[in-house]
Parts: sequence; C-alpha cells; structure tokens
Amino acid sequence: MARTKLEQTQKAVSAPAKINTKKNVSIDTSSKKESYKCWCCGNEYTKLQSNFTPTNFPLFKHYGYYPVCRKCTDKFYPEMISFFEGSEEKAIEFICMMYGLYFNESPLTASRKISEHRSRIHTYSSKVQIKPWIGLSWLDTLKERFEEKDKPIENPEDIEDVDQYKLTPKMIKFWGSGYEPKVYPTLQGYYDELLKLCSEKPDVKKQKMMKNLCLLEYQMQINIQAGKDIGTLSNSYKAMFEAAELKNDNTDTANDTFGKWIMDIEKHSPAEYYQDKNKYHDFFGIGEYIDRFMFRPLKNLVFGTKDKDPEYWINDEDVGNKDGE
Repeated sequence: MARTKLEQTQKAVSAPAKINTKKNVSIDTSSKKESYKCWCCGNEYTKLQSNFTPTNFPLFKHYGYYPVCRKCTDKFYPEMISFFEGSEEKAIEFICMMYGLYFNESPLTASRKISEHRSRIHTYSSKVQIKPWIGLSWLDTLKERFEEKDKPIENPEDIEDVDQYKLTPKMIKFWGSGYEPKVYPTLQGYYDELLKLCSEKPDVKKQKMMKNLCLLEYQMQINIQAGKDIGTLSNSYKAMFEAAELKNDNTDTANDTFGKWIMDIEKHSPAEYYQDKNKYHDFFGIGEYIDRFMFRPLKNLVFGTKDKDPEYWINDEDVGNKDGE
C-alpha cells in the first residue's frame, strides 16, 4: 500500500537522529595569551621582562614590574633631568620614588660607569636587582633615612644635606660632635636668646659661658620631660647666669620668652628652696591658715579666751583714743 505524504513526514520526524561518530568536531578551549599594557602609551606586550622595569614595591608584587614600558621611561627620564635643572641624581631619585625602587648612593655611583648608548635609569634599575640590594624597595630607602636622621653626628661629613637640619660645619664645630641632628638647632636657639641679653658682642670667655648655659638649659628640659629633679642644674644655671653678667637693666624680660621661662622656674621651683629647706617649709601657707581661721576660733570657743587675729583686728585702745578726740 502506498504511503501518503503525511505518513512519510510523521515517520521521518519520529525517527531518531543519526549521529556521525566517525568524525568528531574539535573545540578550541585554549585561552588567549596574556598581554601587558603600558599605562603611559597604551601599547601591549607579550613579555614583561625586557619591556618593563622590575620593582620590589608591595603594590606591584603580582607581576613584579612597574606598569610603564621602558620606551616611555626613556622618554620620561630626560624630561626629569631638565625639570631638576640638569641633575641626573635627583631625576633618578624621583623616578625611584614613583616606581618604588630602592635608592642609595652606592648603586647610583655604580650606574655612572656605563657606555654612552645605554640609559642610566635602566642601568640603575638593574643594579638594585642584584646583591647586596636585591629585594629592597623605596620603603627601605625611607627607613634608612629615618634612622640616619636620628643618628648622632660625629663630624660634618656625616650629613649629606646640612640644609635639611639648618646645620653648618661651623655650628657643629662650636657645639661639638655626638648630638642628634635635631639637637643642634635647639642649642643654637638658646644661644640666640642669650645674645639678645648682651649689650655688646661677647668675648671668647663669655661665649664659652653662654655655651655652657645653653647645654644646662637643654639638660634641664630633658630632666623636666623625664620627671626628674632639676634643683642642682637650676642652681648651676643661676650661678653661671649671674657670673656671665648677661642681665641687662635695659632689657625688658616681661614679654621675653626666655626671661619668662626663668621667672617661671624661680616662681614654681625657686633655687633658694634647695639651699634652705626651712625657708619654704610652708610654701602655700596651709599651717598659718589653720592656726588663724580654725585653731584660734576653736580655742576661744572652748576655753573662753579672746585671742584675736594678728592681722585683721582693731585695737580697743586706738578706738577709744579716736572717740575721745
């Protein structure tokens, strides 16, 4: 029996589909190769090495390279030299700060020994990636500078930039070595205040006395901050101050910071107190107050006496004479 077109169509739809197992279609599952884009020019590179500058700064630890290509760094470097008025050292220091590179005089000196066709900034960046600077970053530079700042100065050559602390070799020679850099401006400030009390230029003898006064004043400040007694130092300071004959009758110390500081010391911790203990045994007058306003009235009340206050009372005889006039 011949099949109708409708029956043939239904049979074709209901029949299972035949799968060709002889020829499998391969699917490309491989991902696209990673590329690295420069933040400055936007060019992409397939390799970090030889195209970017290596750095140990923590913010770039994933790749270990600063995201600006070497070509852009080569263009940026002479611009920074021009900005810092021809100083290659300052230009390299600034780039090290931006790239997180370690900066020090030793690799900077080593980077000078290069041929003309090589870039000094790339030579420097390669130097700090080998011993003894391997693994260091700009954070280590900051740490070294903080430690160097608090290091005692043994001679003027110990500091590279005296302007940073407002120091001069003459100042260090005058005050001596062994102090932290921040101490010298403090001592010099004390000395300048003493100079204001001189009517004329002090001779060598007076200069030495003024120098010792400044050292004593600095020592007193340290003891005050540490909560220690300054009695002995205060006596020495007062004696030396008088011996130096710095007190000028025409000098108004009422509004002078240094003079007010001396007045405060004498007011709150007078030097005589340490020499005569009985002189200030009742500095605030507590004992006298109790005798006058507590013990005396209580005694009159209990024993019927008529003791009067030694200061605030009226003599009966004086009143009588006044009424008779």
